[in-house]
Amino acid sequence: MPGDEKARRLSRRGVVRASGGPLREVKVELGVVVLLMVSAYFLTLGLDIPAWQEVLGVLVVASLGAGWVMIRARALARRRLAEEGEHGNL
Repeated sequence: MPGDEKARRLSRRGVVRASGGPLREVKVELGVVVLLMVSAYFLTLGLDIPAWQEVLGVLVVASLGAGWVMIRARALARRRLAEEGEHGNL
């Protein structure tokens, strides 16, 4: 039966797990920062303020978000290097 053959082939396949890599947490935080920046943009559209203040508001949010992601990525990279160094000294 064709259904039995298909079930047999599926049972032999291994499970594929997708890992986010060593910087998975930073990728998630980057997504949050992008969402915050888009939210700030839409918020400034709803306000009755001059265009330069809208641009300034979005730039401030983008700069703060970029700074946050850079600091977190740097700290995570240092932590990973320290862990690799500890395991290399065994």
